[in-house]
Amino acid sequence: MSDKVLLLHIPASLEKYSEHLTWFFDGMMHKLDINSHKDTPTTKDIPGIIEDLREEVVEFEEQLARNKFDENTLVELMDAANFAFLAYVALRMQGVEHGKRNALNNAHVEGS
Repeated sequence: MSDKVLLLHIPASLEKYSEHLTWFFDGMMHKLDINSHKDTPTTKDIPGIIEDLREEVVEFEEQLARNKFDENTLVELMDAANFAFLAYVALRMQGVEHGKRNALNNAHVEGS
């Protein structure tokens, strides 16, 4: 099976972070790929995935306290983001929908 290319629009307000976004997304994809055999969204319920997410946040906090300059600090953040993504996938697989494709453009923003 061939790899699929995902193109993302980066809004002008986030262009200054484009290199960071590239590294972050690449790292997340790498970690998702090497752990894809676990098939988490179909083998765990949402509370189980949330527990994994909490554990990753704790691992990030512990790594940050040990040595924030160790690359593993960044990897722990990618792991936490991946469990948020896996919960998203699990919800979508259970039938939770966005509605219109541009629904996020009209989402309520706290404080506005």
